[in-house]
Amino acid sequence: MRKLTGALCLLAGATFVGACGDDGGGGKELFPPKPECMGADINAYQGMPQQVISKLEIGAASDGFDLDGDGDPDNKLAAVASLAKSAIDDSFKNYSIVIPIEFFGLETGADECVKFAIYLGAYVTDADADGKKAFIEKGDCNDTNTTEGKAIHPGATENETNLVDDDCDGKADENAQDQVSQNMTDADGDGVSPNGGDCDDRPGMGMGIKPGNPEICGDGLDNDCDGVADRSVDAQGNVTACSPFDPGKADIYLDKLSFVEGTTNQPIITFRDGTVSASGELLAGPSLFSVAIPVTDGITLDLKISGATIKGQIQGSGASMRVTNGHLGGVIDAKTADTIRGLEVEQIGLTPENSLLDATFANLLGPLLALPKASASVTKKYTGCRTPDIDVDGDGLEAFCDSDPNDELKFVDVCIDGDGTEIKDMPGMECSAAQKNGKNRFVDGISVELNFETVGVKSIKPPRT
Repeated sequence: MRKLTGALCLLAGATFVGACGDDGGGGKELFPPKPECMGADINAYQGMPQQVISKLEIGAASDGFDLDGDGDPDNKLAAVASLAKSAIDDSFKNYSIVIPIEFFGLETGADECVKFAIYLGAYVTDADADGKKAFIEKGDCNDTNTTEGKAIHPGATENETNLVDDDCDGKADENAQDQVSQNMTDADGDGVSPNGGDCDDRPGMGMGIKPGNPEICGDGLDNDCDGVADRSVDAQGNVTACSPFDPGKADIYLDKLSFVEGTTNQPIITFRDGTVSASGELLAGPSLFSVAIPVTDGITLDLKISGATIKGQIQGSGASMRVTNGHLGGVIDAKTADTIRGLEVEQIGLTPENSLLDATFANLLGPLLALPKASASVTKKYTGCRTPDIDVDGDGLEAFCDSDPNDELKFVDVCIDGDGTEIKDMPGMECSAAQKNGKNRFVDGISVELNFETVGVKSIKPPRT
């Protein structure tokens, strides 16, 4: 039950190898890695087209891939799609989830070798480190890394005489009762006074800042005096400027966590075996895909998917290309599920003290997902044990148990490998983290499928320094 990492991140693990660590159980490997196809190399920032995932959701049961080869789609997490939807949607609205994609070697028409890299976009900024971020609703109105930028932010005290919007309410010099300034002098000569709505009327400094001005994305200033830097919205609340999902208009800087440690050009998450059919259908994988979804302050849901396969429809070409009807399917293994903790979801009995593995195999989520019950020999010893639905290493489904299901502590403390080996929690190590022959022992997992779409971006840029 490990503590989660903080911000949105793409986790380590480049091209998929052996389902994130085959346990050497001797069974048939479910996701044998495919060799890299012969084509263009992956060189960060040089791919075309450059895209960003603009929509992401857990799909319906019927959207799943047939991961275990039984002829039926696999997507056990479909049962909680409605619970996750609002958190995912909110993360897109506040740009906590920005996932750029860069293609390499993609040609018009059928293509036997398409490669792509998936990154973490560091779009929202707090350049002045004042605790308030630009780009988002109710965000910072001066995010420049200056003494002035640090002093100007939501919640700051308004100075009634300095001709600047100190508290980011879109008005300069309003009084303590929030009444508009009575100053009708246009000090900066831009045609608007503080009384008329100018939020920066300083001579020689505020000339490019007034109501109605176009927002300059990325300069850290509130160019249109709506109270937020690098953001504009219409009367209905729709973002009209500086959204990373506005096709072809946004530069997206990448987070250094997108790359192999110590580099800024070697992507961690890559698919190197893709094809595009004559009808435009993209198919790639299996590989390793990992994205962390921030659901509340300080809490991140790490979706690390092994055996990940991607398919979708390529629409258009060049800068206008996009992926529609995208599907990403694979397995969330037990070890990954045991690292997800700190969440509280009453509907599935998940408490901050327990992990997603605990909620799944020692509480309400397992029955909700209709996970298989463990074999009679296991349940005879440990009542109520369940198994994942996908046997990744081919040695039989692993089982996860609460050794005392009748007490108030609902957590997994016994893990049973498909070969019958029983591992119990020990001080400092959860049973899910056990290894065999230097590789993860517990790699079986729960099937998941995510639907997605992409739009084009203006450019993908290296991490900010």
